Amino acid sequence: MSARRFIPISESVIALAIKIAEREGMPLREFIERVLNEVLKSMQYRSNITEVLALSDLMDDLRRMGGALLPSDVVYRLIDSMSEELYDELLNTMRRSASWYGMLVRVKRGTTVEALKLVLSIWFPDTNVSITGEGSKVFRVVISSPKYSERLTKILEVVVRELCESMGIKIKELGSEVGVIKAIIEVV
Repeated sequence: MSARRFIPISESVIALAIKIAEREGMPLREFIERVLNEVLKSMQYRSNITEVLALSDLMDDLRRMGGALLPSDVVYRLIDSMSEELYDELLNTMRRSASWYGMLVRVKRGTTVEALKLVLSIWFPDTNVSITGEGSKVFRVVISSPKYSERLTKILEVVVRELCESMGIKIKELGSEVGVIKAIIEVV
């Protein structure tokens, strides 16, 4: 028989848990145990729980807007072999999708450098995303991948621009070379 533990939890958290448990059609105790169990499983492999939960939510939003996980090497070859017309269509679709996604992130998570970094790591999982402070609310962003061609770099640049603008992040400078995007941003 397990020992009972009493853990003080704020009324607002309990009220939200009750609401969600009722929506899910399960008793509060079972709901809390399931949530806690899943969180602890995730923490075994990645210790920052808020990042795990944020990534899960961001990935779900990306999936809902039509995103799909495909082998990157195959996708990259397909993009590089597209006609100019189809590539331009892809750029416009990426522009619209990034704008919508950025607005959603802004509403759900706010305008923060941490949110931008998480979003970029979801959209471009095989890139290195580095964001460092340059001064009061000004940051240097470098996103790079040795796998990116000129076309892929252009897609990355378009997505970065749209995400930042729709998240309310001011781009002071934005430049690229094959496989690398460099930006100076201001979070206002």
